[in-house]
Amino acid sequence: MTRSTHKTYDQLVKPENYNGTMKDELEMIDGRLGKKIGPAHAVLYNAPNRIEQNAYRRFVSMINDPECLHQPAIGGREEDIKGRRFATWSLLWFAFFLLWTLSIALQAQALAIRASPQVPSEDPFYRPPSGWKDAKPGTVFRSRQVEIHAFLKAHVKEAWQLLYRTNFASDDEPTTTVTTVIVPYNAKQERLVLYAEYQDSNGEKCMPSFSYQAGFTSDLSATMNMASVLVFLQEGYIVTVPDKQGKRNMFAAGHVEGHQTLDGIRATLSFDKLGFSNDTRVAGWGYSGGAIQSGWAASLKKTYAPELNMVGWYAGGTPSNLTDLIVNVNKGFFSGFLFSGLLGLSRAYPSLNETLERISKEKLKEGLEDADKLCMMDMLAKYPSTNLLTKDYTSLGDRLLATGEVKDVLDQQIMGIHKDETPDTPVLMAHGAGDEIVPFRSAYTTYENWCKNGAQVEFMRFKNPLAGHFSTQLTSMAPTFEWIRDRLEGKPAKPGCSESSTMALFINPDYLGQQFKDVLGVLAGLLGQKIGPGDSIFKKTISGKH
Repeated sequence: MTRSTHKTYDQLVKPENYNGTMKDELEMIDGRLGKKIGPAHAVLYNAPNRIEQNAYRRFVSMINDPECLHQPAIGGREEDIKGRRFATWSLLWFAFFLLWTLSIALQAQALAIRASPQVPSEDPFYRPPSGWKDAKPGTVFRSRQVEIHAFLKAHVKEAWQLLYRTNFASDDEPTTTVTTVIVPYNAKQERLVLYAEYQDSNGEKCMPSFSYQAGFTSDLSATMNMASVLVFLQEGYIVTVPDKQGKRNMFAAGHVEGHQTLDGIRATLSFDKLGFSNDTRVAGWGYSGGAIQSGWAASLKKTYAPELNMVGWYAGGTPSNLTDLIVNVNKGFFSGFLFSGLLGLSRAYPSLNETLERISKEKLKEGLEDADKLCMMDMLAKYPSTNLLTKDYTSLGDRLLATGEVKDVLDQQIMGIHKDETPDTPVLMAHGAGDEIVPFRSAYTTYENWCKNGAQVEFMRFKNPLAGHFSTQLTSMAPTFEWIRDRLEGKPAKPGCSESSTMALFINPDYLGQQFKDVLGVLAGLLGQKIGPGDSIFKKTISGKH
């Protein structure tokens, strides 16, 4: 029998197991980033092979010390400032693209070290016990410990997955789903962060409970989400990440996502190994598709889960009116979202599913079939410039959004139009003036309606015309984290409704202090320090035209 030459994780991260340059590189990571995530620790991801470790070292080195790229070549002259800056960002993005390009091959190599998780449809953990429908929403049926590999290997103290009882769009539609709970070292007691993932797709391999275990894949959405989660873990907050679309992946169905989120919080608080009580302060953070989740959870909490001690919700880049969003992305670069959204809504609303079966042309059927398998990045790359509102896709053509069940279901997804769906907990919203996916006016209308109905809302306007959807996520990360931290630490939010504005387009890794420099640097490296007009760099990343 041939002896395996693959090293274990522990062997891989010991500098003494290597010679020369590789030893120096590993020592640099050890010294710069530490080995644990949590207060008094920085961040370390351990790579499953030498190629990935090398690439990651250069990636982090450039994020944290871009001046190292400004040095002139030996024997040469120093370039001018503009040239050096160009070199800095060119190399930074080269490192990012290198990591992405390598990811598929690295996944295959990583299988030699650790077993790949089963997909949810084949994993017995996801199957509820007999009699489960009679349990209360939030009841935990099953738990297990898992490892988090969304960006190589995250060294957290522990991570748990909980199978729990919840509901679909209405209270009389019982189902179950899973939440992933991540515990940092030196975790703070009686504090919990609900992280609303922007999965924005329908494939079962895109669900957080699977993707966070599976690791670095060709689709970067799980990696980008985990980079945001790191900020909260670094502060010492336990983070729960529900599969908020449920086992049938009902993307964009607001009431489904709201119910499964609130029940995920209930399940996390009741899990005895975490030590929470009914007095635990809970805050929710969501951006983009995650803001569908956090926005609707905030809207439904008063009537669905009034007992939860929620202290704040963040909803940024909020898709609060799906009709407006469809019109906005139709025929554009992000039109792949159209198939994923329609598929998710058709799964949540049988009447819409019947309508689509009746009116769909072959092109729409093909797109929906792909949406059932592919994750966000792959859908966007495959279906740019789709014009859904033509008879190439449905027999209704440009009348699709104004017809029968389609209009009825889309109208039910508008946040803020019903008084009984007004948040009773402080809310922070943020939106970029140049958002090319979610119209600014839609989110601002929700803010106005919530305020008219007595909600307590702060609205952050990123008014630079270049403040696109993804760049605003990056720029808003630090101030929205601070807002969530203040709520969790007992500081009151501003009374009533208020607005603020900024021209900012950059993230400063030093904004939150040295403790957060590395995690903000990782986030900046993944999304780009400045995405550019209309998020042009992000578009090139998706399309592969880099």
